[in-house]
Amino acid sequence: MLTCEEGINRSTINPDGLAISYPTPEAQFGQTPVNVSCSPESGSMFRIGQTAVDCTATDALNRQATCRFSVTITRAAQLQRVRFMAFGDSITAGEVTFPGLIEFGFTSGKQVVLPEASYPTVLRRLLQTRYSFQADTIVVANQGVSGEKAAEARNRFFAAMTAVRPDVVLLFHGHNDIPSGADGAASTAASEVRIMAAEARLRGARVFMATIVPPRPNGNRTINSFLALDYANRIRDAAAREGAVLVDLYAALMPDVTRYIGVDGLHPNEAGYARIAELFFNAIRDNLEVR
Repeated sequence: MLTCEEGINRSTINPDGLAISYPTPEAQFGQTPVNVSCSPESGSMFRIGQTAVDCTATDALNRQATCRFSVTITRAAQLQRVRFMAFGDSITAGEVTFPGLIEFGFTSGKQVVLPEASYPTVLRRLLQTRYSFQADTIVVANQGVSGEKAAEARNRFFAAMTAVRPDVVLLFHGHNDIPSGADGAASTAASEVRIMAAEARLRGARVFMATIVPPRPNGNRTINSFLALDYANRIRDAAAREGAVLVDLYAALMPDVTRYIGVDGLHPNEAGYARIAELFFNAIRDNLEVR
């Protein structure tokens, strides 16, 4: 009697397959000596796909028993590019609101930056989990600065591009430009984000451009909904014109805005940051993954 173990499943980034070693099945009964041989042999290179391994036991009386198991090799997912830079304001930095008092119908609170909750940190974990063979090379540099306006960020962006040298840029900026409704604020901010995207492309980076998150009503920092939608539309247009991948956070979070945006009406909560990371991850997977 010869009994094979369960099938073997492995993954690799090598297009030629993977060398697999396996234990020789043990024969029972039969007249000793009993010789067991398998084909393909242990240590052989197995191609992508499923390969049957046939094993035969032959005893001293030339009686035989056989068994079969399968070796399945899958091609592991890979990223074309692994060095990311997330550029933006406090929502990139990972600022959250700890609820405070309700005054005059508005909820306020203390702002605290939680780097571990930020979308770049969560995104890095998602990428390293899926692309485990590249985990040690995946970088998501967090270049978020609280309080910064997109209209004033150009020089910092250029400097960050030089310092980080990303091959993927995640642009997510403008929340601080538009709340006051100042004339030209939205168009100026969108224009600056577009300039950043163009510069990133000139330096060889792939650009992902995100709309701002939707405002949650009754927060002390809630952006006027008409101004927020106008700016989201401007970013959608800028992404199309610059050939950037659009990550439409505004549309994705709007149906469940109270779940994802904190009580100040502007900053996401931890669930919101996780959702933003997931949306960036989906866009990256769809556009940069190689199978």
